[in-house]
Parts: sequence; C-alpha cells; structure tokens
Amino acid sequence: MMVLAPGANTAVSSARSEWTLECGNSSSFGEYAAVAILPVDEKRRPKGDAALFQTPRAWMEWVGDQQKVGCKLNLDEIPAGSDRVLLVVYTFSSVGPVSELKNLRLQVDGQIEHSLDLRENGESAIIIGEFYNRNQQWKFRALAEGSAYGLAALGRRIGLDIDEAHPKGRPNAPGSGRSADSATGTAFAVSPTHVMTCAHVIEGMREIHIASFDGRYRVDPVVVDRRNDIALLRVIDSPALKPVAFKSGFGCDLGEDIVALGFPLAGFAGGGVHVTQGGVSALFGLHNDASLLQFTAPIQPGSSGSPLFDFSGAVIGLVTSSVPDAQNMNFAVKASLLISFLDACRVDGKKNASGQTFTAAQLAREAQASMWRVEATNL
Repeated sequence: MMVLAPGANTAVSSARSEWTLECGNSSSFGEYAAVAILPVDEKRRPKGDAALFQTPRAWMEWVGDQQKVGCKLNLDEIPAGSDRVLLVVYTFSSVGPVSELKNLRLQVDGQIEHSLDLRENGESAIIIGEFYNRNQQWKFRALAEGSAYGLAALGRRIGLDIDEAHPKGRPNAPGSGRSADSATGTAFAVSPTHVMTCAHVIEGMREIHIASFDGRYRVDPVVVDRRNDIALLRVIDSPALKPVAFKSGFGCDLGEDIVALGFPLAGFAGGGVHVTQGGVSALFGLHNDASLLQFTAPIQPGSSGSPLFDFSGAVIGLVTSSVPDAQNMNFAVKASLLISFLDACRVDGKKNASGQTFTAAQLAREAQASMWRVEATNL
C-alpha cells in the first residue's frame, strides 16, 4: 500500500477507479457530513454538475455504507471539458466543523492510502484529493484544502451552484441562524431604495423582508453574486433609506480599529443593533484570497451581511464568514469589491465619510438608521 502525504501524487492503474472512505466517527456520514465529487478543468472551473452524496451520475456510482463510503469512478466518462474531479468532505449546511469526523482514511484501488487528522480542523468543508489527467495518464493527488465557508460557498467561489443541505431537509444545529425554511441576517442601506447583504443569507428563500424599529418591508433580489457572497436587494414601498458611505482608495490598514454593527442571534439576543469592536488582523482571506480581509470583532449567527466601519464612519467590508472553533478569525468582503459590484449594478454608492473621527458610540448612533435585520423564509 502506497501512503501519500498531502501534495503527493501517483498514477492510478486505469480510468476505472474505485475508492473507499472511512472516518473516526462512524455515525457521521449521512447524518452530519457527506462527500461530493466536483468535475472541473485544470483551473478548477466547473464543467458539470456535482455528484453529491448518494446521488449518482452517469460517470460514477456510490457504493458502500455509512461506515465506509465508496465510489466507482469511470474517469473517461466525466463531463466534457473536465480533466479532473475533486473529492470534498463537507458538513450538511455548514452546520459545524469537519473536526467532528476526527480523522479520514481514503483508499484508492486498494493500492493508495491517504489519511488526515481533522481533530484541530475548524473548517466545514475540505478537499481531500483529486483525480486528474496528465499526458494521457490518470493520477491521484492527496490534498488537505479546507473551506471555512462550506461546500455551497466553495462552489460559489468556482462558479458552481451546489445545494449542501441534508437531502431529507434536516435543519441546521440550534443557533445557526439558518434552517431549511428560514434564515436571518443583517443588511445595510446602500441607496435610498436598496440594501446589501450576503448571498448565502437569502439563498433558496422565497419571501424576504427587512425590519428595524422604523418598520418592516418586503425586498426583492436585484443581483446576487454567489461567487463573492454579495446580494443587492430592492426595498418595496418604503420611505427613502439612509445609505452608508464606503471607504474608497486603498481601503483599510493592517491593525486598524474597526466596528461591526449587526443583528446577531435575532429573536434571542434582542431586537436592536449590536455593536462589537476589533481590528483588521489580515489583508487577505484564506489561501491568500485578495477579495477578503480578516478581522477580530466578535460575530455570531445572524451577523452575516453586517457592515464593518472604520472610525471615520466609512464601510470597509461586508461580514461574510468565520472559522468555527477559532478565536475571532472572521472574514469580510472588501469595500473596493463592494463598490465595483454596485457600479456594475448601476447603483451610485456613496463614497467617503464626513472626515470626522467618531467614537464607537457616536458611530453606532450615526449608522443605526442604515441598519436592517433580514428575515427570509421558504414557506
């Protein structure tokens, strides 16, 4: 048996390959976690529908059981334009980290073995390997590439729409802020008639409203950018909204103090805006993702879509995700990308703040009229 470390590769015997996968928590697969196979090209652009756990495709067949997941692959029959498939282990609806699986043991054709210790892994999806074609020879490469955002967000990053929910419609863990039938989040006004939030907050939802102490209004999606997790919503029959101002130019500085405003744990933590403070801890996201910044202000379920403000009162980012079980390792889409998104939507986003310097209390008072709680349902 050839044992591969992450990054190592070897040839497989033929295009008809079979693999099995076990984890240290034998009851997890099918209940808490699952496996997906994504056909892509060499630049990881999607070239066909994902093969989700227990949903077969013409080029593969699921075998095995909950204790040992298996798959028979016909690599010569994968969708046209693809020259590889990614094997991804993920938790349903990003309900928690893959660390609950404890460890993984993958065997390919009874000849190749790849093992991973996940006990310290706080991410909710992980690419464990890929089959790829090089010089007309199929090979397997062992990987350990995590995604804090989960399978659906990983799909958005490469341009693929994936439903990561449990096939039986089981809800997320308590307190997650989202279930199969409802979701909550935060939005903020970007024009007199539009608000912005995260795409994943409203994804798959039929009825969307925003609410604050100023009222409750229905909203309709205008443009949803799943890849960057941004959504622009038009507010129906409301008075003119108070738009925020965005930071322009070079954006924020490493170590800069910031404030996050949002509606975490709606219905549990109180109905008003919550304020947390922290700093910019990195100017890139995971794997050097230049569209994101990293910050330390505490966030909770329901904070998705919250604006990050600097102390001039300008928005420097849109809160999008965090790494579970990590200490305030949170991510936001940078203001420069948000401005470009609004420009493409023909919405004239306000740029730059007043030039004043605010305290956190003053900033919260100034921005509160721009803040809205998102209430989305699928009923």
